Amino acid sequence: MPALLYLAWEKTVRPIVLIADDFGLSPEVDAGILALVRQQRLSGFGCLTQVPRWFEAAKSVPQCQGVHLGLHLNLTQGFAANTWHRPLPLLITQAYSGLLPRAKIYASLAEQLDRFVEAFDRAPDYVDGHQHVHQLPTVRDCLLDLLAARNIQPWLRCTAPLIAPKIGLKEWLIAHLGAPLTRIKAQRAGFSLPPAFAGVYGFNQSPAGYLALMDYWLQRAPAEALVMCHPGTGAAASHWDPIAPARAVELAVLQSDAFSDLLIKNQRVISRFGVA
Repeated sequence: MPALLYLAWEKTVRPIVLIADDFGLSPEVDAGILALVRQQRLSGFGCLTQVPRWFEAAKSVPQCQGVHLGLHLNLTQGFAANTWHRPLPLLITQAYSGLLPRAKIYASLAEQLDRFVEAFDRAPDYVDGHQHVHQLPTVRDCLLDLLAARNIQPWLRCTAPLIAPKIGLKEWLIAHLGAPLTRIKAQRAGFSLPPAFAGVYGFNQSPAGYLALMDYWLQRAPAEALVMCHPGTGAAASHWDPIAPARAVELAVLQSDAFSDLLIKNQRVISRFGVA
């Protein structure tokens, strides 16, 4: 790019916060995420600290001063024998019926936070939830209370407003189940949240289809909007990772020159939240 053209582009560039979920889930997921970190194609990644291999996985994380390290809270998968969890539909039903056991929820979130701090000797830069469970009633209040008790203030994910090419049932649920009230309560408590959220789809795209979705999100997202992704190296789908094939598609796209071209086309730069 010619120097004058680059300077003009630099003045109008808008940051995008590209966050990978599920670090720790498997060696394949970890390898995909760390490959993108080395390529400077991520703003950060969220960690599943309940998995039995968590401390081994954490040792593979380099000194990631250029990316956010986040806590990806889980309440829907029983990664270990003593993991308190509920299938997502039941968790949602109990949350909105006022039937979630608050003490168990709080204890689970606290344990997951403790395992993050034990591995990295510091608090997470941000917190979100596996399947966005951190926004559900009771869970949301437990999280805000826990962070206040620990006197830490990471930024938080909020899935509304949602940027999507179409609003089907999945998109509607993600945008409405707890997200609007999470934004209100978190901001009142002094937490920062990215202004919008993108990255939702059916994990069923070809590389060309996923690239087209990325183009859509990059075009329409405001500055510092959060785009989630789920990269990983090739692996077969499993009980613990049913979206494994989609992870390989995402990784290939995010590593590609075509994705780099999309960033330039849309005048975007991948940046950490709050530091652009």
